[in-house]
Amino acid sequence: MKVQFVEPRFVINVWDQVKPYIESALEHTDDYNADQVKVFLTGGNWLLVVAADENKIHGMCTVAIQNEVNNCTALITAIGGKGIIHKDVVEQFFQMMKSYGVTRVQGYARDSLVKLYNKVFNMQKKANLVELRL
Repeated sequence: MKVQFVEPRFVINVWDQVKPYIESALEHTDDYNADQVKVFLTGGNWLLVVAADENKIHGMCTVAIQNEVNNCTALITAIGGKGIIHKDVVEQFFQMMKSYGVTRVQGYARDSLVKLYNKVFNMQKKANLVELRL
């Protein structure tokens, strides 16, 4: 599988293939829905990265890049697919992020994914997020 960035103007061309992965990734959040993610992607606010072979997209992630005082952070805002949590695929993603000037990658994850990311990629749990709706 090859990891590729999808230019904002081409998001619409792959939308039908990635939308089910996005919807699945958003099942545990009410922060935004797939249509709102599409707006962020086509507007260039977020990046769409896909893992694909010649015939099919097997997974995707959406990324918000933020420049901070000491770091350039890539926040994974959604991730979904089949067979994409594989060392080769993730290494391609990390290299791509480095080419964008990213110095660290972060993402919110449920406990089961935190354990997987730690085991496979040595990603460390940094914090727990708490929220109160007002």
